[in-house]
Amino acid sequence: MSQKISVIIVDDDAGGIRRLRDDLAAFPEMEVVATCSSPDIALKTVVREQPDILFLDVEMPGMTGFELLKKMQPELHPDIKVVFYTAHNHVVLEALRASAFDFLLKPYIFEELKTIIDRYHSTAPETSDGQSLNKSPGQDKNLLAIQTFSGLMMVSCERVLLFDFAKELRCWQMMLIDSDKPQRLRQSITARELLTICDRLVQISKECIVNMNYISTIENKSLQCRFCHPYHNIERTASHRYFRKVRERLEIF
Repeated sequence: MSQKISVIIVDDDAGGIRRLRDDLAAFPEMEVVATCSSPDIALKTVVREQPDILFLDVEMPGMTGFELLKKMQPELHPDIKVVFYTAHNHVVLEALRASAFDFLLKPYIFEELKTIIDRYHSTAPETSDGQSLNKSPGQDKNLLAIQTFSGLMMVSCERVLLFDFAKELRCWQMMLIDSDKPQRLRQSITARELLTICDRLVQISKECIVNMNYISTIENKSLQCRFCHPYHNIERTASHRYFRKVRERLEIF
């Protein structure tokens, strides 16, 4: 069964939420994990759930959708697709400036929603036979075929030191233990996919995923992560939100 695509709807109009949720039910792969009618609730819910797609109303009491997105964006994974959901066509340009994936103008017709869903599928990583992160049949279960910018690379889990998200390139880069040159991955590859490679990979911040086998210390106050020898010159800093998840993965004495 294909993986579900998680969706959150933020709209102060209950009728608007109900209609969009009902229309999304026509797409079996879409799973509405939460709906929010106020920016304050949305701020906590979206950061906690980290959905694949966020439908975000622009005009809401107390805070616009643009203001809400700006406030929570530092805590969101870089692959989230934001669809501004509005009755005001004059905000389209501002939505584009806010790096929106798309916008849906109220009242919309079903075909307009379908176009957005189809576009999401066309830009999202492939699944099944064409998936970009793929355990190759007949090979060691720890050997993976990863789509880099230059081609397909066969990598074992043990060789992966960390992944960094390069903002300027809008893609993840993979650092291996036996290479000083980071490997640029395809832009379609998401953090969620990378974390499925092996159970020792943990996301410590919005822009960094590390292999816990190579972490030697994590400082209490600064949350600075240091790697074991011979990678001891490499340092990354965890965010407080992600560090909670790191602690859950560790046996702390």
